[in-house]
Amino acid sequence: MFAAAPLQPTPRLRARLAEFAASFVVAADGGAQTALMFGYRPDVVIGDLDSVHPTTLALLKDVPVERYPRDKDFTDGDLAIQRALKFGPSELVLLGYLGGPRLDQALASVLSLASLDFPATLLDERNECRLVRAGGPYIWPPETGEIVSLLALSDHVAGITTRGLRWSLDKATLRLGESRGVSNEPVAGDVSVSVAEGLLLVTRHFAAL
Repeated sequence: MFAAAPLQPTPRLRARLAEFAASFVVAADGGAQTALMFGYRPDVVIGDLDSVHPTTLALLKDVPVERYPRDKDFTDGDLAIQRALKFGPSELVLLGYLGGPRLDQALASVLSLASLDFPATLLDERNECRLVRAGGPYIWPPETGEIVSLLALSDHVAGITTRGLRWSLDKATLRLGESRGVSNEPVAGDVSVSVAEGLLLVTRHFAAL
């Protein structure tokens, strides 16, 4: 899925995106331009169309467009997520939802992960974030030099256990607003994070583009 926050097709981001299977591509407004820039043709374009260039729409004249009025209760990015849910995805990959001049839009995008009960990953050139809930651990192979932070998105997150990080946690608790989980470092070939209760945001920051 592509939203309209500024995004560049860096080598690292292209390689990361290639790891995901793209079976249905939703573009939120100006995200249609970003999708084309990354080599993806949207299956549907959705939003109030205030940021998509007419030239882009001309290139996508055979693609369904679901237009909404400017006066609406949801952002274009949120409408795109709702549209994707109708497809019955097993996972969402969200690009163009972070960065840009609008802090409110980026925060809304991160917080929207709390409304999804299946895996969803937010990506930009230097960052990746995912919400971890009770259940199976989130496991990934870290990149060289990446920084990992753990942030509570609920009042408290209990039973946090990590493996493969320099400063490990074992059935620990983090509370909303607490910074104890910020700026950790991978020290193993795989990193895992699991929780017993609550909503934990796992962010990964990358040095290389």
